[in-house]
Amino acid sequence: MPPTTAEQPTATVPDPSTPRRRTHPITPLVTGWKLVVGVIAVIAAQNIAQLLNEFTLQRALIGAGLLLAAAIIAIVFSTLSWWFTTYAVDEDGVSLHSGMISRSREYAPRARIESVSVERPLLARLLGLAKVRVEVAGGGESYLDIEYVKSAAAEDLRRGILGIAELAAPDTPGEPATDTAAEAMPPSEPGDQSAQDANAAGAASGRLEQLLSDGVTDGELIAHVPTERLIRSLLRDIGFLIGVVMSIVGVAVAVALAIWQDGINIAMFIALAPAAIAVPKYIFGRIESGWGFVSRITERGLRMRRGLANTRTDNIVSGRIQRIELRRPLLWRGPGWTAATATVAGIDDDSENGAENVLPVGTREELQATLGHLAVPLGTADDTAFIEHLLTAPAREIDGFRTRVRMYWIARRTEVSVLLPGALVKRGGLLTKHIEIVPRERIQQLSVDDGPLNRKLGVLDLQVGIAGETVAVSNLPRRQVLDLHATLSHDAATLRRYRDRQHWPQPALSLAAPAGQSPGPSQPEEQR
Repeated sequence: MPPTTAEQPTATVPDPSTPRRRTHPITPLVTGWKLVVGVIAVIAAQNIAQLLNEFTLQRALIGAGLLLAAAIIAIVFSTLSWWFTTYAVDEDGVSLHSGMISRSREYAPRARIESVSVERPLLARLLGLAKVRVEVAGGGESYLDIEYVKSAAAEDLRRGILGIAELAAPDTPGEPATDTAAEAMPPSEPGDQSAQDANAAGAASGRLEQLLSDGVTDGELIAHVPTERLIRSLLRDIGFLIGVVMSIVGVAVAVALAIWQDGINIAMFIALAPAAIAVPKYIFGRIESGWGFVSRITERGLRMRRGLANTRTDNIVSGRIQRIELRRPLLWRGPGWTAATATVAGIDDDSENGAENVLPVGTREELQATLGHLAVPLGTADDTAFIEHLLTAPAREIDGFRTRVRMYWIARRTEVSVLLPGALVKRGGLLTKHIEIVPRERIQQLSVDDGPLNRKLGVLDLQVGIAGETVAVSNLPRRQVLDLHATLSHDAATLRRYRDRQHWPQPALSLAAPAGQSPGPSQPEEQR
């Protein structure tokens, strides 16, 4: 049944009586330096050669004084911005007020809150601060940032906001236990000094683990990426290696051309510095995206932690997953590693270090556990074996839809689409196998593309639209595309109804019964 009026959120604006808070007082130091770096970058990029040719000690001192004045001005403006920035959290949602002259008021109603992440950039992390990002349903850059607060306060704020969001969804489980291992530890006798020492050591170890893992210690461990596996995976990723080699070659060619035209001088090396920095930045970005990655399943969904210099923690709820993409490069096939990303409604963060990167490089067991908590059942006898078959088998051995046009000889040998009871699955890729999984009840839009060449070849293209993404099934026979379009159109019209959300398929592992109880069916009776 659709929710009644009493069940729907009644407040659409923040309560003016809610006490408002400011972020941490040293926030201007964290944000002010960005203005100074921006000024230096603009001046250096446009006048570096002239500055070097006219360099004198007096001018260097004047420049240092100007930079100091710019830093002071930047901190002053950042302080004023901080003073006029306040936030409030109440039972109706989260609000953020900012701006000195032009006031800006952002509001995230509790019914629209999708996820809350905690980010710790390097400088903020050194100062013990963190940024809290509240993702709001709406697509695009729909989020609200509270920056910066103490790291411990950020975790409390995250839990509080998620607790408020749960008020809009009564069927969502409550707050997970904080540390069951610590609570299960039996108390020691007063006279037992060894037991007290053991407890103290355990508490110290727990605090150290809490610090190193940014608080991601509760819940069942799903995946953990060791540093050795991360480095080996990069050395086995042909696409990454080609990108690094091509970048190095490009920088070397640029340096050689600059030396050939203008000779060796300091201005030339400084001008090429951004290009030279781009290579290690790219390598470091790939390393940081999986460094220290840990994912745990909690009562609020999948919680992940990652990062080396800049760390972040994210929460993803399985009910918001719109699409899952799996990637297995050629040299990952031996150890059976796979990377997984997810398109999540309300979250637009698909960077290497973003929330949608749910498994940077995982084993078969970690992939199975991750998909078991995020992906809906595909409807096969063994979903795990079927996915492994898609990642390893040649396209000709997979039953599904594929192009028959001879001119698309690569697509004929690599691409195949399979319509399963629970999802539309597309497999492609020559050296790196890609799999896209689109749950059938998440489909929002369908379109058929036709043109002169398609009509001549007797084929059509089908575009399957979901929240934030489009999956293309291309160059299939016209009759197949029209039949597929009719089937998926019926799914989009009948399965994606808010009143039927309780009947949507759920991830297999999320339906696992507690210990001592018999497991229920993998799907509701209506979906069988």
